Amino acid sequence: MNRKLSYNGKELYQMTISELEEQLKTNQKRILIRSLFLLLVTLAAGFTMPILIIFPIAVLVITDYWILQNNKEIRREIERR
Repeated sequence: MNRKLSYNGKELYQMTISELEEQLKTNQKRILIRSLFLLLVTLAAGFTMPILIIFPIAVLVITDYWILQNNKEIRREIERR
């Protein structure tokens, strides 16, 4: 991955293992909450105009992929130590 991940002003290599594990948990919560929210948006959009369900699903897939990639990098950093 070419991006440099930083959380709370620290890059991954500067964070402690406990901070990295906490960030993993936070990212998992983000995925869950965003998925539930965008599911509700998708349902609401589906009732008003069915073609609109494509957009929240696309946003969900793309952003969840990014967060999962971030989690993969965090796990690599934890294993590296």
